[in-house]
Formats: sequence, C-alpha cells, structure tokens
Amino acid sequence: MSRPATATPKNATPAELRRALDTVDFLSGLVEVAALNRTKRHSRSTALPVVVVAGFLGAGKTTLMRHLLTANHGMKIAALVNDFAALNIDAALIANVTGDTTALDNGCICCSLSGEVARALADISARDDTVDAVLVEASGVSDPAGIGHVAAAVDGVSLDCIVTVVDAAEAGEATAWDDLLTTQVAPANLVLLNKTDLVTPQQVDTLVAQLTVLAPRAQILRTSQCAVPPVVIFEAASAPKLDGASGSGQHDHGFSTMLLSATQPIERSELEAVLNNMPSGVLRIKGFVRLAEASEKTMLLQTVGRRWSWHDAPQATETSKLVVIGLTATLDTGTITKRFAPLGLEPDAAGN
Repeated sequence: MSRPATATPKNATPAELRRALDTVDFLSGLVEVAALNRTKRHSRSTALPVVVVAGFLGAGKTTLMRHLLTANHGMKIAALVNDFAALNIDAALIANVTGDTTALDNGCICCSLSGEVARALADISARDDTVDAVLVEASGVSDPAGIGHVAAAVDGVSLDCIVTVVDAAEAGEATAWDDLLTTQVAPANLVLLNKTDLVTPQQVDTLVAQLTVLAPRAQILRTSQCAVPPVVIFEAASAPKLDGASGSGQHDHGFSTMLLSATQPIERSELEAVLNNMPSGVLRIKGFVRLAEASEKTMLLQTVGRRWSWHDAPQATETSKLVVIGLTATLDTGTITKRFAPLGLEPDAAGN
C-alpha cells in the first residue's frame, strides 16, 4: 500500500518532514491492519500476547531474547527484531535459534518503524498457524512506551509485558543518556538489573533503590546473563500502564552509527589494541569478524564501554563488519576511521 498524499508546508524542515512521513506511515499501517483483520479469520479465541524487550545499548536484550526462545517452556514464540544500525546483528543471532524471526529495517522501532511493527503484529496474529506469544526486541535507543502504544492499536493483540534490561556495570556511570534510561525504565512492569556479577552488592543495592524511584510500578529482578524463569515474563503479574499519546512521532535520540568493513582477515591482538584506545563518545561496538588466526570461521564481537567478548558467529561471512555506536555530539568519525584503517576496516557506504 502506497503512502497517501499529504500536504506539507513549503518551508518545512527535514525533521518536520520526517515526522510527517512517520505519522503517515503509522496511520497507513493501521489502515492495512484493519483491512487484514476484516479479510482474515482469527483462529485464536484470545488476544495474542506481546512482550516488549527494551534496554540501552549492550544491556543484554539479545541475550534475554535467546534465553526466552530456547527455554523449555513448550511455547511457540515469534520474534520481531530491530537494530539501531545498517547491519542488523541482533536479528541474525536470534534467527539462529528460531526460524520465526522478522527483521525490521534499520531505524528506531518506536517511531519511524511504527507502521511496519503494526503490520507485522497483525500478520502474525492473523496466521492460521498460530503462535503463543510475540517477542519484540527494540533497538537500544527506543522508547518502549511508543512500541506499547503501537501494539495496543492492533486488533487481536495485547501488550502483556514491557521488560527493560539495565546494565548494572554501566548504569552507575550513566551521564549523557540518563534521560533515555529514565524513558526506557519508567513504563516497564518488569526491570532486569543485569550483569550484577560485575559490580559489588552495595552498588547493586544502590541501583535497585534508584530504579524503584524511576519505575515504581515495576518488579525489579537482579540477574546475570539475563537468567530469569520465562514464566516471570510470559505470565507477568500485571500489564504495563502506558501514559501519554501514541509514540508515532520522530524524536532526536542523540545517537549515531558508523559501519566499518574489511575484506581481509584481521589480527585479533591488533583489533583489541584499537578497542582499548577508543575515543570518547563511543558507547558500543559489535559485529562479525574474520580473524587471521582462523579465517575459515567468523567470530562475533560484542563491546560495551571498555569491555569486550568473543563468541562463535551463527554463520561464516566473507567480510568483517563492525557497527560503532555513540553519542552524536561527541562521536569523532574521523578519529575512528584513522584508528581502524590500519586493520583494513574502512567506512562502509551502507552505514551512512
């Protein structure tokens, strides 16, 4: 369905044009959803439960998604995944554990992808081959309340849980993204304070007290590797309560990405030396790397702040690709380009 024509002021700014297009796409999605509901018979007698998984960059959302998708709960679950980058790494990792995965196009799932989310949820709900629940993984800069409003607007779907994952090792040092942390935690009815094994018990207690103020209606659990019984999420004691209007408008989240790629294998020690010397403004680096030590396989690199880890990638790739995510105001793309250039990693036009 093409977007309906809409009048815009001749002197509209690019941001105003984006907001107008996002709103039109959201409304167009709802129109398509209504038509789909009229022409397809729902085989379920109750609404399809939706669980939104939110949290800042690197907090552990994908870890939680994989845990919920592979747990022995006997449920059939579909997944919608969005990554704040041109390279949708999270979708590749989740598709490796379940074939029922929809990768949403690059963008912020709470605004510019709202129409696509509505259409995807309606399509899943209308299937003859029904599922028991849908997991929606938001990007690390998304507002989960916006996704909740989208889900609430889709016939045959119910918003059962917003679970926000918080990185205990990073939250204590949060400065520039304090507002986003508050935005992501406030609407949750379940907060996982993750990576508690990386901080002291006293720091955990302090963070729990802070989160209790930010999310007074939420249950707060302390976790490591997001190890939580699935029943806690799929049978939440109470549904989230959303305040305000629909989150269909564009917002300035203040984060930017760079996509770097290399065709030749990379020396692990040289890459780690670069990671150890990143300029300020870099918050997250992740991607698939072909290491010179074992060029026949691909490794997954996950970096949060000054910590990184290596894992086997779900499938081999011919090139190395890294996504660098940081604060728009302080992300020095020139310095990053110079740091990675000796490794053969150069800016990829797809990430612009």
